[in-house]
Amino acid sequence: MKRFSIIILMLIVNSCHSQDKDKPSNKTTSNSKKNNIEIPINQKNMQTHTTEEFTEQEIQKYKKNKTDGGYQYVDLNGSKILETDDDFILFRRDITPKYSLFTTNKEYHSNKKLWTKYETFGESGFIKGIRYEYDEKGKLIKAEDYDKPFKFTWEQVKKYIEQDLKLDLLKDDVNVNNYTGIEGGKPTWEINFKGKYKDIFGVYYITLDGENGELLKVIKILGRDGESRVIFEKK
Repeated sequence: MKRFSIIILMLIVNSCHSQDKDKPSNKTTSNSKKNNIEIPINQKNMQTHTTEEFTEQEIQKYKKNKTDGGYQYVDLNGSKILETDDDFILFRRDITPKYSLFTTNKEYHSNKKLWTKYETFGESGFIKGIRYEYDEKGKLIKAEDYDKPFKFTWEQVKKYIEQDLKLDLLKDDVNVNNYTGIEGGKPTWEINFKGKYKDIFGVYYITLDGENGELLKVIKILGRDGESRVIFEKK
């Protein structure tokens, strides 16, 4: 009888071990959450893995030519390249093609592999399209679509700037940003420029509704100290 009880106990223990193996581990669940992709990965049109790196040869060239502002040069295609480094990002490369309004920004891991890649309007404006983030082995771990909240698109903003404000984006002093949490949480576009608005010259900030393009606010900067005056605001 005692022997029979031992056999039954062993069968119960083995059964428990078998069930444990069939359960997904907490470690796998945690990694799945960590590597969550904000937009679906499409194997046909999205780069899910990269081998790009800031090569040793490029590092030596950078160290040889850098100044306090980094290393700036023009490549064979006429693109303006700015390379920098700091205590937080090993290397950064900003690429602005000739006659382009947009700059491709690339940051690199400490092992020289590509870390992030995204486009901005100029060197400091809004992020356009998808921002990609890769791990230290080159695997895509995050892809976030920065255009998604804005039903009134960049192309429509560009048309407004050129046709309504009569500004040349390549020649005039114009900067464009967008936000999702300032005007009551709604998406907005902000256009900052130096020029004429309703035939009056000055420095202006114009805010457009990011959903329908409606004019929300016009602010004029009055002096060097940053004093401003609201000349229009939608009620």
